[in-house]
Amino acid sequence: MSAFWNKDVKKYVLVMAMTWLIGGVFLNLAFFRYAKQIRNEQFDTYGGIISAVREKYPNVAEEDLIRMITHLDAKEAGQRIMKQYGILEGGELYHGQNLQRTKFALLINGILALMIIGSFTFFCFFWWLRGKKLNELGNYVDRISHGNYELDLKKNMEDELSGLRNELYKLTVLYKEQAENEKAGKTALADSVANISHQLKTPLTSAVILTDNLLESPEMEPVVRTKFLREISRQLVGMKWLVITMLKLSRMDAGVVEFQKENVLLKKIVKEAIQNLEMMAQWKEIRFETILSEVTVKGDEKWLTEAVQNIVKNAIEHSPQGGVIEITTSENEIYSEVSVRDHGEGISDLDQKHLFERFYKASKVENENVGIGLALAKEIVEKQNGSITVASGADGTCFSIRILKYSV
Repeated sequence: MSAFWNKDVKKYVLVMAMTWLIGGVFLNLAFFRYAKQIRNEQFDTYGGIISAVREKYPNVAEEDLIRMITHLDAKEAGQRIMKQYGILEGGELYHGQNLQRTKFALLINGILALMIIGSFTFFCFFWWLRGKKLNELGNYVDRISHGNYELDLKKNMEDELSGLRNELYKLTVLYKEQAENEKAGKTALADSVANISHQLKTPLTSAVILTDNLLESPEMEPVVRTKFLREISRQLVGMKWLVITMLKLSRMDAGVVEFQKENVLLKKIVKEAIQNLEMMAQWKEIRFETILSEVTVKGDEKWLTEAVQNIVKNAIEHSPQGGVIEITTSENEIYSEVSVRDHGEGISDLDQKHLFERFYKASKVENENVGIGLALAKEIVEKQNGSITVASGADGTCFSIRILKYSV
């Protein structure tokens, strides 16, 4: 049954059927013509006989003439007489007719022979061409197995072998992409581990050194001891934030984070972000100036708070001691917005291009700031139908989180 749906076999059967059908029509027409010619010749012969007898013997009745011509008993006697005068074999009367019949028989046999030879030739050509295509398909699979993934579109036809060839190509490319993605994933994981190790190494070393000093100097002055303990606490908080942020990014990369769709007040998100960073702001004596209107967005409150918090944390890190950070919320017909502005040194054009890359460290940054907070914020906002823009100058930097009101 599967052979019936083979396109090449169907083509072959169709051509053969058409060939034999046309040949049969021509043969039938030839035989009909031949039979008609025989009937005409017999009619002419009998007519000539009857006319000659009537002319010689006018008194003979027409019924008797017809009876004599068609009477079977008179056939053998008549044949003897005709042989005697050389009419049946080699006689002038039938010589031309015999020659014509011989030519016609040769023509019929020639047509049949040509049809058979043509059918056999087409069948052989069909299987030769099919074998050639199968060999090409085998060579193509061999090239793919050796890393040659180029597809020759000129050889694509509407048959099952080309379809199989294309499907093999798609499957191979899919496996190639999966292998490359797995390789890229392993490389990214290795890079992330290396970056995390590098980023953890400095604060961990600093915390160990400070702890050793505290243990080795029991008589250390209370002011110095308090300073060391605060520094240890700051380093531990930084390491904790780094590990938690990386875990969150890993969950998002793995696609296991499901964002909720609910109406959330931006004012509530900003206040919670400021509260979570209150201690960090106190260390640098940062003051917040807020203008918060009753603006709502549709999204996940927990993750949006994380994004805003990372933007505010970045602003604190880049603000001068005792600086001011301005946070405002607003909306228009298209999007709702949270703006966070600091008054630091600003960000160069080169650094702005890489600002949201993981573990990127701006050229002017001298602290241990790890460049993954902004990357996480960008991931969160973009997955909730939003975007983050940045504008920076000599008077500071402004980050704007915009959440679209309608899906695009």
